[in-house]
Amino acid sequence: MCQAPEQWQVPGMDGVNAPRLASFGLSLLVALGWYVTVTAAVFVGRLGIPAEPDRNCSVLFSCLTPQDEIILLLIFGAPILAGLLFSTLLVAGLLARWISSPIVAGTLSALVSVVMVAAAGILWHGAR
Repeated sequence: MCQAPEQWQVPGMDGVNAPRLASFGLSLLVALGWYVTVTAAVFVGRLGIPAEPDRNCSVLFSCLTPQDEIILLLIFGAPILAGLLFSTLLVAGLLARWISSPIVAGTLSALVSVVMVAAAGILWHGAR
């Protein structure tokens, strides 16, 4: 059997004792799956709320349908969503190097990203 030269071999990385790291792609898919799940749950939950029978439609945005509210939320929430996805890419890349399970790495990256974006939003709101 052909062996690599000794200077190329990393101590402890002989294939048997090598640590198995999470895949970045799978970790990212898990994190994105969390975002889709939460968004779908909010959408379904919002559709289940009945409309008030006597609404005053003279106030801006008071007579929107739940579908219109979701579309409006996606339009105005696009910068937040972009920041969330960017921070998820960074955090998933870091966590996939340390954690062996892509499910744990993806879930933690989604959670850490939401906390980071929420903290940035609080800091931005406080600075105004």
